[in-house]
Amino acid sequence: MTRAAAIRHGRADRAAAVAALMAAGVLAGCAPGAGQGPEAIELANIAEPNIVPKSSPAQFARAFERFCLDTPAEARAETLRAADYVPFAPVRASSRVRTFVVDDRRPAVMLAGEGDCAVAAEARTGQSARVARLVAARFPAARPVEPARLGPNVEAAWLSRSGGPVILTLRQLRPGHPSRYTLALVQTD
Repeated sequence: MTRAAAIRHGRADRAAAVAALMAAGVLAGCAPGAGQGPEAIELANIAEPNIVPKSSPAQFARAFERFCLDTPAEARAETLRAADYVPFAPVRASSRVRTFVVDDRRPAVMLAGEGDCAVAAEARTGQSARVARLVAARFPAARPVEPARLGPNVEAAWLSRSGGPVILTLRQLRPGHPSRYTLALVQTD
């Protein structure tokens, strides 16, 4: 294997690991009321469908652009807090995904690692087409990546630029429950 191929393979492995982490974060859900104080009380009252809500395609894409693309990684948590999002405690204490929710129809936002960011909502008509347009507009040099290389739930993936982050979509099918759709920005460095 050439050095370039090894680097590409390593990046694919990193993207696959983060995709699995994001999928697990969405699938596992979160535990409200893990803390104390006013936010714990507010979280205890959040309607379960608003944890991972049914966001419109426009809301879904806007949240991804605002929090994952237009906000520097080090300012994301603060920007989410300023937009009325609150952190939700993970079910597993070992989870490296920080999930932020708001009690309305805006998507959940997940942060992990050094710049990985995702939005998640229940699947709705128009989301896939909106995401494809967003990727084409914001990453005109992006090239498709074989989704199967990144994980079983990965529906579509693009390498934004040589050495750049991977943009991917995940779809979690949950028998007896609405499916969930996630759009993630995964750093490869």
